[in-house]
Amino acid sequence: MISSVLYAKYRPLPLTLHRLFDYKSGIHGDVRGTATNVYTRYTLSTDRRNPILMSVPSMHFISRGRRREFIGETYSRMMFKDIDDYDAFRQVIVGTVPRHRRMLPTMVAYFTPDLYSVTLIQDRILSPFHRKNHQVYKYKVVSETDSTDRVTFTPKITNTQLVKGYALVDRRTGRVCYAEMNGEYDMIFFKLEVEMGSSGVGSLLPLRCDVSGRFGFIGNRLRFKFHNVYGLTTFLPDSIRDSHDRQLMTSLRPDSLSDYEKAIYHKFDSIEAEREAQRQADTTTVEKKKKNNFAKDVLWDVIGDNLVNRIKGSFGGKDKGSFRINPILNPLYFGYSGRKGFVYKFDVRAGYNFTPNRDLSMRFKSGYSFKQRQFYFRLPVVFNYNKRRHAFFRVELGNGNRISNSSILDAIYRDYEDHRLPIDTAYISKLGLDEFKDTYVKLENNYDISDYWSILGGFVYHRRSAVNKAGFRELGRSYKYHTSAPALQLQFRPRGWDGPYFTLNWERSFKGLFNSDYEYEKYEFDASLIRQFHRLRSLSLRFGAGAYTLKNSKSYFLDYSNFRDENIRGGWKDDWSGNFQVLRSRYFNSSDYYVRANATFESPLMILSRLPFIGKYFEMERIYASGLMTQNLKPYVEMGYGFTNRIFSLGVFLGTRNGKFDGFGCEFGIELFDKW
Repeated sequence: MISSVLYAKYRPLPLTLHRLFDYKSGIHGDVRGTATNVYTRYTLSTDRRNPILMSVPSMHFISRGRRREFIGETYSRMMFKDIDDYDAFRQVIVGTVPRHRRMLPTMVAYFTPDLYSVTLIQDRILSPFHRKNHQVYKYKVVSETDSTDRVTFTPKITNTQLVKGYALVDRRTGRVCYAEMNGEYDMIFFKLEVEMGSSGVGSLLPLRCDVSGRFGFIGNRLRFKFHNVYGLTTFLPDSIRDSHDRQLMTSLRPDSLSDYEKAIYHKFDSIEAEREAQRQADTTTVEKKKKNNFAKDVLWDVIGDNLVNRIKGSFGGKDKGSFRINPILNPLYFGYSGRKGFVYKFDVRAGYNFTPNRDLSMRFKSGYSFKQRQFYFRLPVVFNYNKRRHAFFRVELGNGNRISNSSILDAIYRDYEDHRLPIDTAYISKLGLDEFKDTYVKLENNYDISDYWSILGGFVYHRRSAVNKAGFRELGRSYKYHTSAPALQLQFRPRGWDGPYFTLNWERSFKGLFNSDYEYEKYEFDASLIRQFHRLRSLSLRFGAGAYTLKNSKSYFLDYSNFRDENIRGGWKDDWSGNFQVLRSRYFNSSDYYVRANATFESPLMILSRLPFIGKYFEMERIYASGLMTQNLKPYVEMGYGFTNRIFSLGVFLGTRNGKFDGFGCEFGIELFDKW
């Protein structure tokens, strides 16, 4: 006899829901390698707009001018790697959007929802069709026809990670035939309607998907509608790419335009015909128009667009190369921390795929701290010459944090005392001789011996120069120091890529090697584990230790690989969980040894997300706990809490040093349009 506890546990789940939750596990194979032709049509109208709309990705071209209604159509070939990972080659593109730009690029992820996965849209929005999410949804199942049931779902709490709606489900198999759901995410209110395939792997992909809704941001209001039809049988030659042939699109279109859509085309064509007639009628107008076009196309369209929006593109045969540049003057790319103040960040990425197993990538990541008046940058260039073995050669150039090093000042005082020379300590202390800049170059080569072992060999060069060079010249001392060191890293993964990582690092500098001023030897050990739980919850654990086993009297600078102050953080996804937020920068390079431990728990729907009214805007939350032991910190403990939403991410942290309160700090990052 089933106990009342078990009966109560399974009672809310009718047989149709069990079959729905288990449907994907009964499908043999996956969508990888599936190809399809897809037709997409969209309309976009601006109800209200202001100059702030220019800062929204893809909105620059529709943020001004008289036209407020736009239409676009594309015919593409898609090759699936996974339901939410595919390559799409746009072959025909027509419409009234200037330069045929992509509009609302974040909506593309909604066109192929992964209904049976934990998340509907990539890594966001918990799916009501996955068993592990049933605890956050309420269900109602009623008969729709002789063979289908209507499953209605509503969230138990209101949050942007949840949706409400219904699905028509095959009663015998649990297959979703049709689904309709409403939600709000990233300032977009959306309605998603999807008709799914009928059998096999094809039933995991849509036959038709319509997404409509509105977008609102600081007084701007836009309405949109996307219509997607998959599985079209007309295959175009590969030579047709980015064609703007309106007649060709008419022959490919699987349905008819609505009266509203025809009206947008008609109005656009009328305006263009009138402009062309004016250009033909008056040569003076032509010359004047040329000047206007230069100011419009170059000064506004080209320069203005590139200043406030991301620049993306491709190059090379078959678009093997790609690049992405963050906006140059977009005010939404600021960050803040208590130590560095406001930091403006800039990011450039580029890559080239030679073969599926070989590619070259580059990333220039930089930031300027207004409080420190310092420019930071990091430029890694990586050549993956055997991706199957994670074999790569990497060159990285960068400048680290300014180093506060009192050991050099102590050495100056000792020299004066040893030579029995008079010393004005007050004057010397005012010279700021303990501040240094750090420029470094790293050369690394990695190779995975197996799924369990990796070995990395490399070379590290540092050039540390005093901020106040004149002060060192006045005292007759060198203001720059060089170190050159071979390095070796061994990594062990006892459970392969899905378990913990154990890493051992060795680095040894030899005096005189490539102008190295002193010698040292250091070892570091690091262990890390990220455990993923259902409903987007995860636990991150990290433990590490390091020590200098050799250093001479002039080894003023201690620089650890796994215990350092990260100077250019990119926001929530740049892993605040592995860093100390309140700890003063001088403690990162002032001890002969360290022992550290970090733990972070991340989850949606945790604490603040359950508050009424405002809780629905909290997408993810974190709890941080960190501990540290060094020569002067016994111990240092840091606790924190953080959350992220559509606009920003915020972390607050409390530190204690040797059992006493050491400070309170925060980490702030703009998250606006991060997923666009």
